[in-house]
Amino acid sequence: MSDSNLIDLDLVDKVVDLIPPYAWSMVRNSLVANLVDSMPSTVIEKLCGPGEDPDKAEEYLIDYYNEVTTLPELIADSFKILGAENTLHILDSLQLDKLQDNAPSSIDPD
Repeated sequence: MSDSNLIDLDLVDKVVDLIPPYAWSMVRNSLVANLVDSMPSTVIEKLCGPGEDPDKAEEYLIDYYNEVTTLPELIADSFKILGAENTLHILDSLQLDKLQDNAPSSIDPD
């Protein structure tokens, strides 16, 4: 594995631990949107099929990352694809520390 593919798994675990359960939907939706924005059109076409709406890529990835067991995988994948610094910046911009625990604790979308 090349150095560019290595990620700090301890940092991934720390980030996962800091995200409150009621914020996972917001985190997932934001990271997925950023992942799709960074995808080349050829990747989106392979994921959705030729001539399909690119918004389908977001729907597919949101469905994929909807399971509790894949949430740490989403953070790890975001570190790999977007970079740790960019991922942390995206998460910081969500201001999760200012959210109150009035959102549903489920990870299901809204």
